[in-house]
Amino acid sequence: MNKNNYVQTILICFTTLDIDKLRLHLKENYYYQDTTKKIFLNQVKSMFEAYKNSEDSELIIYKGSCAGKMCENCGKKGFRFVGNNSKNYMDLLFEMNGDDITDIYSCAQFNTFDQIDDLGIKAEIEINLDDQISFDKTPEYWSKVYAAQKAWSEIITTPPRQIDFEELGYWVDKNAVANSFIGNFDLFDEPEVMKWTQFSILYAGLKKIRWYISNHIEEFKLANYQSKHIHTEQDLINWILKYEDIHEEASYDLKYCYVKEKENYKLFPKNPILLCDPKFTDTFSFLKFFQDHFDDIFLKYSTYIDQDNSVLFNTGGKRSHLTAVFKLKFHLAHRKEMEELGTDVPFYLNKRGLK
Repeated sequence: MNKNNYVQTILICFTTLDIDKLRLHLKENYYYQDTTKKIFLNQVKSMFEAYKNSEDSELIIYKGSCAGKMCENCGKKGFRFVGNNSKNYMDLLFEMNGDDITDIYSCAQFNTFDQIDDLGIKAEIEINLDDQISFDKTPEYWSKVYAAQKAWSEIITTPPRQIDFEELGYWVDKNAVANSFIGNFDLFDEPEVMKWTQFSILYAGLKKIRWYISNHIEEFKLANYQSKHIHTEQDLINWILKYEDIHEEASYDLKYCYVKEKENYKLFPKNPILLCDPKFTDTFSFLKFFQDHFDDIFLKYSTYIDQDNSVLFNTGGKRSHLTAVFKLKFHLAHRKEMEELGTDVPFYLNKRGLK
C-alpha cells in the first residue's frame, strides 16, 4: 500500500466501523496503547459493536488535539469519532512518523477544532494492566490467571448452566483458596483491571449472595407468607418496617441484575447463571414484593423533598443519616416528631416540593 494512502485507509476503517479491514491494514510491527495489535483491536471491535447496537452506521470524524495541560501528550493530534445516530464518541490520538502510524491510544482531555453539539456518551479503549507490553508476567501471575480461569469456567458456561443453592455454596467454598491467593476483590481498592478481575468480582458477588440467603431464608419464607395476608395500607407499612433492614442487606445483583425465565432466575446479563432452587424462589419473591410496594408508600410518607437529600450529600452529611433518610422508619418517626411539635406534614411532600 502506498504510504500516502495508509493513514486515510485506517481512518476510513474507523469511520465505516470495519474491524475486518482494520485488522487487515493496521501494521503488526507497532504496539498500540502499550499492547499488541490483536488485543488493541479486540477492544476496538467491542466499541464498534456498541456503536452498531446504538444504530450508528458510520462515525463522523473531527480533528483535534490533547488539551491536558499536565499531560505528556498535550498538543498531540488525533481525531474524535462520533456516531452518526447516537452521537456517542471516542477520542483517539494518532502518533505519526511521516505517513506512518506508530501508535493509537485514547485521550482523556481531547478538544476538537470544530464545535460539536449534543454529544452522547464517551467511550475509551481500556487495556488491562496485564495486557500491556511493559507488564512483567511472573510465574505467580500465571498461577493466579490459571486458577481464576479454571474457577470461572466451572460456573460460567455457554449455554449458561443451571445451578441450585447447594451447588452455588459448593463453588464458593471450593474456590475460597483461589480467591484468597488472588486477593479479595474490593470495589474501592482495585488498582487495575487484570485477567482475573472478572472471577474476583463474580466470587465476591456469589459469596455475598450465599451469605445473604443463608442468613435470611427463614425470614423470607415468613415474609412471603405474611405478604399474602396484607389487606390494608397499615398492614403494608408494618410489613415494610419489619423487613426493610433485611432488604437493604441484599446485593445490587440480587435486587436489580436478574431476569425471571420460567422456573429460572437468570443472574448477570453479560455472563449469565441460571439459578433454580426453592431458596432462590423465596429470596426473589421477597425482594420483588418489597420493591413493588416500597416506592409508593415511601413517596407518600417521606418528610424530605429531593432538594433536601441533595443538600445532605453536598454538605457531607453523616453516613448514618444519609442511609437513614432512604428508610420508611426514619420518615415515620420524623413525621411523628413534627406532629408532636404542632407541625402537620402533608403527604406526598416530594411531589408538592417539585411543583
